[in-house]
Amino acid sequence: MHNRKQRRLSTAKHEVGHGLVLLALDLPFESIEIIPGEITIDTPNMGFVLDRGDLCLGVVRTDAVAWIVGGCQMNAEDRIMQSLTGVAGEQIDWKKPVFKRGDWKEAARSDMEDAKQLARVTKTKIEPEFHRAWEFLRRYRKAHAALTAALVSKSILTYQECKAIWEANRG
Repeated sequence: MHNRKQRRLSTAKHEVGHGLVLLALDLPFESIEIIPGEITIDTPNMGFVLDRGDLCLGVVRTDAVAWIVGGCQMNAEDRIMQSLTGVAGEQIDWKKPVFKRGDWKEAARSDMEDAKQLARVTKTKIEPEFHRAWEFLRRYRKAHAALTAALVSKSILTYQECKAIWEANRG
């Protein structure tokens, strides 16, 4: 039971990390979701959230219409940071982040056949952005903690709910 609660909390911290970048940049999304708390099936994956036909533990649902209508954009650095804030969010309470624990490595590895190229890109581009993402989240720890607590409690937060929590806690 404790393992399920811990994994759910870690998933919430992860998804809130992704959402926090969007909130800080004032970019809309539909919701942040994690698996419902009432799931009692004792399986390793504890249940899932459905996202575009794929099963996952959590998701930040985008709002393509709001982005198009609002002319929203993210520069490349912010897109990379937003991708890495999930893993950084899981480590927000650590004294120092551990880059090698990132779940992003498998995806990067499948895109790059050359191990040397992957190592070079990782060390020069991805690792510094991971540390930037972690520092960004640490700057907004109060908002991250408030959003995480609300998400664990409700399992789904709308953009409007996230925005209200962000405004009250961003410091």
